[in-house]
Amino acid sequence: VKKFAEKFPERFFNMGIAEQNMMGVAAGLARCGKTVIATTFAIFASGRAWEQVRYSISHSYLNVKIVATHGGISVGEDGSSHQGTEDISLMRTIPGMKVIVPADGVETKKAIQAAIKVKGPVYIRLGRAKTPVIFKEDYPFQIGRGYIIRKGKDVSIFTCGIMLSQALKAEEKLKEEGISA
Repeated sequence: VKKFAEKFPERFFNMGIAEQNMMGVAAGLARCGKTVIATTFAIFASGRAWEQVRYSISHSYLNVKIVATHGGISVGEDGSSHQGTEDISLMRTIPGMKVIVPADGVETKKAIQAAIKVKGPVYIRLGRAKTPVIFKEDYPFQIGRGYIIRKGKDVSIFTCGIMLSQALKAEEKLKEEGISA
């Protein structure tokens, strides 16, 4: 966000700690034909501004992309008031909202690029901490499609977002025990 603000100061608006207002402004800009990216912490985008996202953005199928950071409990040092554990489920209940939960920086970049090309509202949920790079640059990201990392025969592990790196560690431990995941 800081790099964008420095490169495009005329296209960057800091709304402060006012997520409901930010979503209203995002809706207004989208109504004027703009593609808008609104960003804040996951708990505030999905909780505090839920009504504005639902009614002002999604019901009108406006071209607003919400990129929410600090998703889940990955923000321990910020305290429980900043931990959004219900954001995915809240955003999935909103009609017309696409929800994307990238696993690493490569997938995040591809998700944002894909979201910008899609008409209508999109919610992208990110963590806070650095995560290992899992995907290569040629990874074929598509909105609405899952991706099989490895094929096992004994158990299946389903995951999304930053938990993918943890699932891959679990897969390695299972492999040590002779279990193919």
